[in-house]
Amino acid sequence: MTSTRTLSHKDYTVGWICALPIEMAAAKVMLDEVHKDPPVQSNDHNAYTLGRVGSHNIVIACLPNGEYGIASAVTVAMQLLASFYSIRFGLLVGIGGGVPNMNADIRLGDIVVGKPTGIYGGVVQYDYGKALDSCFEQTGMLNRPPQVILTALAKLQANHLTEESQIPKILSEITVKLGHKAFNFTYPGREDKLYQADYDHIAQAKTCELCDKTKVVLRAPRDSIKPVIRYGLIASGNQVVKNSHLRDRLGQELGIYCVEMEAAGLMNNFPCLVIRGVCDYADSHKNKEWQGYAAAVAAAFAKELLLVTAVNSIDSTPTASDSLSDSADNTFSFGVARFRVPLDLSNIPAIDQFIGRDEDLDQLWNVLRPAASAMKESGCAPWLHKDDLSAIFWLNGKSQETLMRSLAAFLPKLPDTHLSAEPKTEEEIKEQARQVLQWLAATHNSKWLLMFDNVDKYSAKENLDDEAYDITSFFPSIDHGSIIITTRVPQLTELGRSYPVQKLDSDDAVTLLMESAGLAAEITKNLSPLYSDILSLTHRLDGLPLAIVIAGSYMQQTGISPSKYLELYSQSWGDLQKDAQPHRYYSNGNLVATWMISYQELQKKAPYAARLLLLLACCDNQDIWYELIHRGLQNNDDDPPWLYEVASSEIEFSSAMQALLSLSLIQSKPASSSYSLHPVVQDWCQDYMQEEDNEDELMAIVIISTVFSVTDSNEPQYWISQQRVLPHADRMFQVLRNRGFLSQYPIILDAVNNLGVLFRDQGKLQEAEEMYQRALAGKEKALDLDHSSVNSLST
Repeated sequence: MTSTRTLSHKDYTVGWICALPIEMAAAKVMLDEVHKDPPVQSNDHNAYTLGRVGSHNIVIACLPNGEYGIASAVTVAMQLLASFYSIRFGLLVGIGGGVPNMNADIRLGDIVVGKPTGIYGGVVQYDYGKALDSCFEQTGMLNRPPQVILTALAKLQANHLTEESQIPKILSEITVKLGHKAFNFTYPGREDKLYQADYDHIAQAKTCELCDKTKVVLRAPRDSIKPVIRYGLIASGNQVVKNSHLRDRLGQELGIYCVEMEAAGLMNNFPCLVIRGVCDYADSHKNKEWQGYAAAVAAAFAKELLLVTAVNSIDSTPTASDSLSDSADNTFSFGVARFRVPLDLSNIPAIDQFIGRDEDLDQLWNVLRPAASAMKESGCAPWLHKDDLSAIFWLNGKSQETLMRSLAAFLPKLPDTHLSAEPKTEEEIKEQARQVLQWLAATHNSKWLLMFDNVDKYSAKENLDDEAYDITSFFPSIDHGSIIITTRVPQLTELGRSYPVQKLDSDDAVTLLMESAGLAAEITKNLSPLYSDILSLTHRLDGLPLAIVIAGSYMQQTGISPSKYLELYSQSWGDLQKDAQPHRYYSNGNLVATWMISYQELQKKAPYAARLLLLLACCDNQDIWYELIHRGLQNNDDDPPWLYEVASSEIEFSSAMQALLSLSLIQSKPASSSYSLHPVVQDWCQDYMQEEDNEDELMAIVIISTVFSVTDSNEPQYWISQQRVLPHADRMFQVLRNRGFLSQYPIILDAVNNLGVLFRDQGKLQEAEEMYQRALAGKEKALDLDHSSVNSLST
């Protein structure tokens, strides 16, 4: 068809968007008149076909070849509205996958129109939902088509109740216009096979000729080849659906008639109606045989709809840009919408069962909320509010190299970006990462979220650590958007608001253990002894998710009970952990490997702090303070050099503890100016010390520290100081009783005797007597019975 006229941009009021060349070709043949292309803005990369249908001037745009999905559709729509500012509404017209069900006998070549139904506006974005107990929950709400087009749709539906549809007539005109080229859009024939949901297509086969005919669903033949029009819901997502089980699940739970890939990107950013011709059944048997005809019937319906749409109703409708700006329900402003990037979960570690952390997630979203938009619902994670953000990038911060690659990998996903090859050199990766940061800094691009995960090495200085890097060098240059950093490095808390993630509470810990062990909650809670054993085990593991998951997995794999696992844990910790298989959720494997990685890192950076950690593991784990460790110094040549380095001054002690804090090996308790050690970390240290054979030296230091931390008996704080060191004394008592450790050094024997004094003053007479006896036996062995130091014991 020859172009005849050139109109102004302002003369076009209807936008028609297609995803495929075959759809654009079908749209173009619907035009009653083709117009010449006017100039467009330099940043508008769309290819347009302009023309007239009835009394309406139409702009047809197609997604770039090979680019499909929500992001590409948004980009095309935004550029179209920027160049043709008088557009009132749009039509998204093309092909889709049919979803047959008991209430709708959908066949290939039928037409599905996205009409508001129930709480939905006509389109449901199915991959914006979440899976809960094998049930689908849709979390993002999409807008309805504009009123002007719904009014026309109602009129057309009424016409079809009393008159024949014009679609067959419109289709017949294609042959007149295209001649022999019309074969691309002709009806493929009555052969229309819907296979049973549990029967997959034969691998590698291009057609279904070899497929089992007995697996075809038997359906009564239709009397006519005219397409049936269905008005209802269309599901839209970022992936091609080729799975009959997913198709049927979406159909059953959402009541949809069709699935496709572009509509969800437009409904909140481009007021439009979605029209789809059914070209396959969204299963593994899909092929392109019906695409041309399906595109043609959808385009024919769009034309018939436009022919019943009154010109004056369009002229009185606000422009699409004004509607977007005025809409309170619009997720993005007109400026921000063009920066939307679909969420890509392919590189994010998948967790099929997420337990607890509700308060943590609420707190996290409350921090992010001002940078995003007003929330439509409360009490959910940012993951479930991703429709409030234009882009979410998950970045692997394990090293500078992984972070650079993660950042560069997002460049091909950005709107208006066309890359022909993967980066091969380090310089190419750096350049792509730089371009992503530049895109994030663009004006109006302010609703993105960067998630830097696993950033455990940080340095603002060069050459301090080969593996450490300055994360701020990967921040966009403009101060907008949102950033989350998961880290164990305390210095990074200075970059913004920090929120420590604590251990699981008791209920969540129990739930995680039962899930990991494959124990049914409703049965377990009715078995009192079993449930009691589970509570004991989770209490011993003190809410550490890794330890709980490993315990549950081991119980499930071996069939042992919670009480038996707890017995093995207490008696043979190292052997039990080494026998445990690495869990898929934790890349570092079991507990032994996890803590060894941190300890080896500590040995390289701060070897004296590494020794201090083992010393702390000999203490009670709940209350450790500077004076307790400082009292272990004898201030003579017998002091180990490492102990003098970390305990000779409070500054040196704080520096060593900071090294432990940086690897999350200890926790700070500012209210009491003390520290604590997680019991599972303590268990690892105890196992490691047995292999290193240096536990006796450390135990001796703790015994000395404990007794010399008590103030003079004449001081007012004497009893209080005894109370504070009592947990450490209790731990030393158990060690001496179970291991039989006894040094012959006089100062240590005196310390053991003083433990007896402490127990006596605290009313623990049995413990006091045992300590006296141990000290006396040591003195008798080392010295003559008549020696004065023996006679002075326990006095």
